[in-house]
Amino acid sequence: MSLRVEQLGSADAAHSFLAGEPLRNLHLLALLEERARGSPGDGPVEVHAAFAADQITALVLVDPERGLVLPSAKGSSSDFFAIGEHLASRVHLRRSVGEKAAVEALVKALGKTAIRISQLHRLYWVSPDQLGPYLQPGLRLATEGDLPQLLALAERALTETLGSAPTGPELSALERQTLESVRLQRSRVLEIEGQLVLKVEVPFRFSLGAGLEGLYTAPEYRRRGCAMLALGHLSRQLLASLPRVTLRAADALAAVARKVGYQSGPGVQLLVTDRE
Repeated sequence: MSLRVEQLGSADAAHSFLAGEPLRNLHLLALLEERARGSPGDGPVEVHAAFAADQITALVLVDPERGLVLPSAKGSSSDFFAIGEHLASRVHLRRSVGEKAAVEALVKALGKTAIRISQLHRLYWVSPDQLGPYLQPGLRLATEGDLPQLLALAERALTETLGSAPTGPELSALERQTLESVRLQRSRVLEIEGQLVLKVEVPFRFSLGAGLEGLYTAPEYRRRGCAMLALGHLSRQLLASLPRVTLRAADALAAVARKVGYQSGPGVQLLVTDRE
């Protein structure tokens, strides 16, 4: 059966396709809704899909300006490789996250060799009736006054991820991302005796759910229940008005996530970021 790839002129077909698996496609659905609202400074998101017998078999959301390439949960490696070849002449991949096989196919097709971060993780999810009784009232929104400590905490997290000290450009990018997250009220922090000891981000929140990522506890405050209580508290806050919350986390946080009430499937996801 022949496979063709084309850019979709409307997001309607993409939304219908992604809504078939809302849990695993929650971050893509959130991005479509965010851009439909026309957030200041954000360019349009392109949708490129693979078709077989006039049916969409896989699709990718692309923000060309940011080099963001996000594959759908559904689709074969060959589908995503074909989409990657279709995009190769016009998209410079800087970041991708999704099912491992899909991301690997896109990276290969887009000719990326200078990958700085290649991080395996799992997608966890929780609904209101699954939550355990964990609360941490000290968890709060980060403010710009927190930036010096928050940046130091974020740098420690990035160093652990990389296994080495970040470069100057990586630190500059981290500073920009952290400031943006604070200004958009996406960052939460836990402060103990004047010291920020934990951070977590809420990169999206909309009618279908919210996502959490970047959960990090300073090493000297681990094994004290900080992450478990903070994750439980924030999840409970979000689920008071939303049907589901997802969490992207490495296996090191699996025990914490499951104790709070999160569950995960067998699939492994991959996040890649280039060196530039």
